[in-house]
Amino acid sequence: MTHAITTAPAGAGELVRVDDPDIRILRRVSSLGDFPLADRVTRSVRRVGIVDTETTGTDVLHDEIIDIAVVVIEVDEAGEIVGIASAGQALRDPHMPIPAAITRLTGITDADVAGKAIDLDRLERLLRSVDVRIAHSAAFDVSFIENLLPGLAGSAWACSMRDFDWLTAGFDGAKLGHLLMQIGRFNTAHRAMADVVSLLHLLAHRLPHGGTVLAGLLANAEQPSVRFEATGAPFDRRGLLKARGYSWDARRRVWWTELSEGECAEEERWFREHIAPAGPLPRMTPITWHQRHR
Repeated sequence: MTHAITTAPAGAGELVRVDDPDIRILRRVSSLGDFPLADRVTRSVRRVGIVDTETTGTDVLHDEIIDIAVVVIEVDEAGEIVGIASAGQALRDPHMPIPAAITRLTGITDADVAGKAIDLDRLERLLRSVDVRIAHSAAFDVSFIENLLPGLAGSAWACSMRDFDWLTAGFDGAKLGHLLMQIGRFNTAHRAMADVVSLLHLLAHRLPHGGTVLAGLLANAEQPSVRFEATGAPFDRRGLLKARGYSWDARRRVWWTELSEGECAEEERWFREHIAPAGPLPRMTPITWHQRHR
């Protein structure tokens, strides 16, 4: 498949046959000011915060946030984005050198962030003002944000990477840039606000059944689930656990998976048969979007 990234002016379209099945035309994402909103047809809306961070690395105990963006949107009962209530972005001095790889990725230099600070009180008020916060790969952003703002612990989060079934919806992969291309869009920047704008386009995308990605994401994320931990699993059974979809939690040192309440009894039977016939019971912890992605 050839991807043609085009920013050609109007009238240049005759150079490319848009109906050619071997060519996919990608259009740059709209600016936030030009973002297409759905008509407001219901009074009831919920406020949703779309969040992204850029950091000096991936270790929350060592690395620091250097760029954060939040856009608060208004979402109706059908999962349509009907308004943009506020938008903001801030740079932050990490008081440590920004690694060269991070500068290459984001374009942010030590000079850009020197002396810059985030108004933490204002940021916390903003993030508290919404019903739920969404980030792509939320576990990453949540860890850094709650480390910076401990008062947000227990806030509701949804993950646009993990709380939506992209494969069933006809997509492949789950990285933001790759998903964006599959809806015919592209964004050349990799800064916090650029990623938020990209995610907004993805969330507003209409699926074949008529609903939006955002509607499906919120419906999934709102559902309670169970964290099923393979406590006491022998080391030599790790291959079986991984093949069944379990993940390794290095902090808690346990294999785990997330299930609906109705799936737990069958999973316990499988666990007893294949993993620990005489071992300890698996640990099952109910979770909601107030605990998930931690």
